[in-house]
Amino acid sequence: MNIKIRKFKDSDILGVVSLIKETFYKYNKKEATKTGIKNYLTYYSINKDNLEKVKISFLKTPIFFVALDNKKIVGMIRGTKSYMVNLFVNGNYHNQGIGRELVNKFENEAKKQVSSEIKIRASLFAVPFYQKIGYKKTTGIKNYKGIKVYPMKKLIF
Repeated sequence: MNIKIRKFKDSDILGVVSLIKETFYKYNKKEATKTGIKNYLTYYSINKDNLEKVKISFLKTPIFFVALDNKKIVGMIRGTKSYMVNLFVNGNYHNQGIGRELVNKFENEAKKQVSSEIKIRASLFAVPFYQKIGYKKTTGIKNYKGIKVYPMKKLIF
């Protein structure tokens, strides 16, 4: 396996959306209400009416990396210098260091943009991963748009 991490390109949109939807449904749906699941999956839908909106949202994201196994997108991370919006790794690639490598790339880019901390709304499934790499819970479980999340942050001087 030869995983390559690079910046997101316009042509990655379908692979990224597919990864987000499949991984969210497999690992996070138990943490959400039916409405939360529907709204999340609809937000990332790639029907004709929504595709342009998703594309604009992705292209406006200042920090965005994808992980590829050959040409297949198996991981992605995106956000701003102080906030991680998404981190997803295909379940077949969990526990292989890809998530950690994506977060390292993200944090290094955030540092270049003069950030001292990164905040996230971690899925309950991902909390142990984030704790292993230095993120701390900032509050208890919150409901964010019908999805249970743990607000967390990490100082990145």
